[in-house]
Amino acid sequence: MRRGFKTEAEAISQELRGEIGLTDHDRLDCAELAAHLVIEIASVTALTGAGATAADVNCVIADDIGFSAMTVYRGTKCKIFYNPCHPPTRNANSLAHELAHVLLEHVPGPAVTKHGMRHWDQIQEEEADWLAGALLVPRDGALRWLAGGGDMTGGAARFGVSAQLFTWRANHTGVIAQLRRRAA
Repeated sequence: MRRGFKTEAEAISQELRGEIGLTDHDRLDCAELAAHLVIEIASVTALTGAGATAADVNCVIADDIGFSAMTVYRGTKCKIFYNPCHPPTRNANSLAHELAHVLLEHVPGPAVTKHGMRHWDQIQEEEADWLAGALLVPRDGALRWLAGGGDMTGGAARFGVSAQLFTWRANHTGVIAQLRRRAA
């Protein structure tokens, strides 16, 4: 990631959370953020109303496919589709990731290449992952939770994310190291 991006992502998170009335220690509802950004969210099953068959949709949400979410653009508007079979904690991360792509104005591209391989822009994906994490678990929110005696599992529940995501944020933002220095 480019120099300064992580700090920028925390600032974006803080600004957007403020716009919808949240502090850094409140749980983010991605549907509320999407509505604020005028971005529609729907289950991928809604595609049956646009011509997809139930069999098509079932192929996309099958356990072995790994589909989480996607953003579809039409002109200047976009719509995010998510996998309704995933747990709420995973959907929160998937939706935040897709919202991050939009917020960062990443250039949309095809889902697959002409050779049938998944199209992957490593830099855009890393940026979207980081901003999604900052939106869901701001650094200061994780610090406040853990400094107040909370644990990783409780923090995950507080922020509506998986324990893995909360732990990743606490470790990769330096919160754990900061708390260790305080304790020493």
